[in-house]
Amino acid sequence: MLNLPTIESIRAVLDQPLGKVLRVLIEDRLADTIHCGLQELTRILVVEAGDTEQQIVDAIGFSPLQSRIDNRPKCPDWDWIERHDGWWELLYTVGNSGFAYILLVEDAEGSPLAQLCRRGGAG
Repeated sequence: MLNLPTIESIRAVLDQPLGKVLRVLIEDRLADTIHCGLQELTRILVVEAGDTEQQIVDAIGFSPLQSRIDNRPKCPDWDWIERHDGWWELLYTVGNSGFAYILLVEDAEGSPLAQLCRRGGAG
């Protein structure tokens, strides 16, 4: 898991070895964030195959495997979902300030979150 809570951490991870698709996704999200003036209001979390639901909750404070309102399991409430080559992009907005969590989820077999994306997301 890569937890990127600041614009500086997003920039810094691009100096690390990353897969080509993931690198492009992060670079594009960084550019979009800056272009929209949301660099202080955007947090990226890269969820990889072996990451657990509890690790996600520890990183962002909620589980994407259940509704944020009533905790119904397997009831996605993302605001945006898009499929990329080997990855899912989920967007969760919080409040009216423009704050958002962007989850980049590896589309791996055995990943409950990737399975939920496949069932609930148009790709």
